[in-house]
Amino acid sequence: MTSCIIRASNTILSHAEITTIPGDKSISHRAIIIGSLAENTSQFSRFLMAEDCLNTLKIFQSLGVPITIDTETQTVTIDGVGLHGLKKPEATLDAGNSGTGIRLITGVLAGQTFDTTITGDHSIQKRPMKRIIDPLSTMGAEITGNNLEGKQDTYPPLTIHGKQKLNPLTYTLPVASAQVKSALLFASLYADEDTKIVEPKVSRNHTEVMLTAYGAAFRKEQDTLICSGKKPLINPQSAPHIIPADFSSAAFFIVLGLLLPQTRWTLTHIGTNPTRTSLAKILKSMNANLQINEQSQTNIEPYGTVTVSTSELHNSAVPENEIPFLIDEIPILAVAALFGTGELRVTKAKELRVKESDRIASIVHIITAMGGTITEYEDGFTLPGIQGKIKPFHVKSNGDHRIAMSAIIAAIAGNVEAVIDDVDCINTSFPNFFTILSTLGINVELRKTA
Repeated sequence: MTSCIIRASNTILSHAEITTIPGDKSISHRAIIIGSLAENTSQFSRFLMAEDCLNTLKIFQSLGVPITIDTETQTVTIDGVGLHGLKKPEATLDAGNSGTGIRLITGVLAGQTFDTTITGDHSIQKRPMKRIIDPLSTMGAEITGNNLEGKQDTYPPLTIHGKQKLNPLTYTLPVASAQVKSALLFASLYADEDTKIVEPKVSRNHTEVMLTAYGAAFRKEQDTLICSGKKPLINPQSAPHIIPADFSSAAFFIVLGLLLPQTRWTLTHIGTNPTRTSLAKILKSMNANLQINEQSQTNIEPYGTVTVSTSELHNSAVPENEIPFLIDEIPILAVAALFGTGELRVTKAKELRVKESDRIASIVHIITAMGGTITEYEDGFTLPGIQGKIKPFHVKSNGDHRIAMSAIIAAIAGNVEAVIDDVDCINTSFPNFFTILSTLGINVELRKTA
């Protein structure tokens, strides 16, 4: 295990351009999946070379898809095998720490003619899967998993039994979830007739955007997504698709730039898909000096430049309809709120309970350790700002990359000494996080611990 030790009084660049935020994790997962199911070759540049996405890549290699990586240009080349070209793997598939990976890939595996087993690390083996198993079973999939003592759900490892084809489905999503929605969309590619997914509350739409770009039999009618396997997936261009930088990763440096004194930072090539930038909207409502200038629209996803400067933040309640679009950014939003005035209130965010950690409990843990006051609810919390008057602290990440990075950003912004245990998990999404800190003049010590 590696711990991060932060000392007070770093000399930090007041003006900087951050050009190396890594590629979007959500899009990188989907690039491998859809590129593998296409009938021709796809290339994606700025692919996220982090553990989560590399595990998805390895899974599709195990399923018989030729995929090569150019690490210098961060480009992957995928020789798609078509919807029905995957082959039975020789061993259990391992999604590592990725809930996105295991849920989306299970949707694909549900439509195959061979049996497969997919699992992940100790965290994934505690992540609930009935949310995808139940609707996939209604389509005719046969999926079995583990039962944990005292839990009313099903958990990995999951064994997916081969079927000749799946049945179409009409399903109303009980919660806004891009993972559940995407698993069903991928499964629908193995049904002859239309599957209809009713989405009462919209969630992130990367799967829909990429399926449209690849010519799938997909359309949206009001709040209903309609998809089937009536058309093959075809990559529409020979040039590499550009994956924008991950807004969820950029969020840590966006918030740090707002909290440090006399600072003005620019972050380039950041994804600006409207379903991913709700944190920017919330921060601006809190009086953040933040601008987004869209620069380019690839045929898949848009990107632009984000500029931030020192701000005095004023907290308020987060609108419930925004929660599905910033679920991953709530830990760093809590840190931002600690440096503001007024009270941040987050509700309807029960999904946080089943992420890499119980993120509500983890947020309470780190905020309390810093000297803040926080009231915990089943579906959220309230957090009064203390204008950054935090104390030195020592916390555990609980193996959650976003909790680890949020705690590090808080210590740097508060100019206090801190120790954050178990920061290896940061490699699952942001392998150059510490490198960027170093380029900004922020020195941290990484120490191996027992």
